[in-house]
Amino acid sequence: MEDPHLINSDEYLLLQTYCQRRENSDVLKLCGATGDKFSVVAEKLTRIACELPLDDDDNIESDNPSPKPSSSFVTDDPVINKLVELLKKTGDDLDQKIKEDHAFFADLQKAFSYRFFGKLTQAFISTVVPGNQESTCKREQIALTFEVTSRLRAMDLQPMNRIMGYGAQYLQEHFAPWIKQKGGWGRAFGVGDDDDEEVH
Repeated sequence: MEDPHLINSDEYLLLQTYCQRRENSDVLKLCGATGDKFSVVAEKLTRIACELPLDDDDNIESDNPSPKPSSSFVTDDPVINKLVELLKKTGDDLDQKIKEDHAFFADLQKAFSYRFFGKLTQAFISTVVPGNQESTCKREQIALTFEVTSRLRAMDLQPMNRIMGYGAQYLQEHFAPWIKQKGGWGRAFGVGDDDDEEVH
């Protein structure tokens, strides 16, 4: 049973909005943002994710390519390492690729927990945000957490609500103080500012 407090949190609701934007990106490009707080923040998070150097050419295109950090990351879990690489190269057939590797799929099913999600998210972030910049790139780290959650949600590994709950919990545990310090999600991402400040 999912935690009702978590499901009703801003993090969970914002994750839902972000995932819907990512799933319907072609429609949203034509229609634009709806203007509500979560849609505008989700749009800004999407823009940040699009500017980060991921290997995914299908779903994230960069208008402003930057040097790619080393893809080496420190984790002793080969399942996490493999899943990070797969998530970075996500496409329509990602779920199929994982299911075709029966041993890997079984390992994922057994290992998937909040602790696993946290390690996976941290490993994914560390492949994109250089270690020496991690403390100064909160917006990028948050955007990558949203992106990991969105990509995992699109796969058939676990129930969607569980993945969303893990994402919301991770955001609360790792970024809530920073979001609060900035004055909430809207202010942290420049929503409602007259001068439309740079989001990262």
